[in-house]
Amino acid sequence: MDIIFNIDKNIILNINELILTHPFIQSVFSFITHLGDAGLIWIIIGVFLTLNKSTRKHGVIMLTSLAIGSIIGNGLLKNIFERQRPFVELSLQPFIVAPSGFSFPSGHSLSSFASATCIFFTNKKWGIFSYIVAFLIALSRVLLIVHYPSDVIIGSLLGIIISSIVIWIFKKIRYI
Repeated sequence: MDIIFNIDKNIILNINELILTHPFIQSVFSFITHLGDAGLIWIIIGVFLTLNKSTRKHGVIMLTSLAIGSIIGNGLLKNIFERQRPFVELSLQPFIVAPSGFSFPSGHSLSSFASATCIFFTNKKWGIFSYIVAFLIALSRVLLIVHYPSDVIIGSLLGIIISSIVIWIFKKIRYI
């Protein structure tokens, strides 16, 4: 774990120097990160999918994935690992309003990749676009020094895994 922490720490310290000298990056990624706040953009897309009869089942799958992801990531894992955010541990000033709560795993990354996986399952073209947005949201969390890279990587993988399992279960019960 020390190796991972040292890699995470070095990346964050280098990013901090980069962002301090390039405030434009901070502005762009501050906007991007807020797209993922509370998973709201993904919840709205999921709700819209449920409103259309032809995509309703996919909306239900997406919202189910988001709910399970929130329970596992924010409800369980963050409280089990209690990892402090990088700006706290490294005594840095975050580039956005300091989020509260623990760092591991990244909820923004988890919800973004869970949703992108569901969208990709429904529509490959929109799914690729969703994965790009999810990647940018996840990247923003590191660039704004509110998450370590490992928080984002694990959050992203958890999102993909949770959605894949939810899709598999819904296929097994012949919901889709």
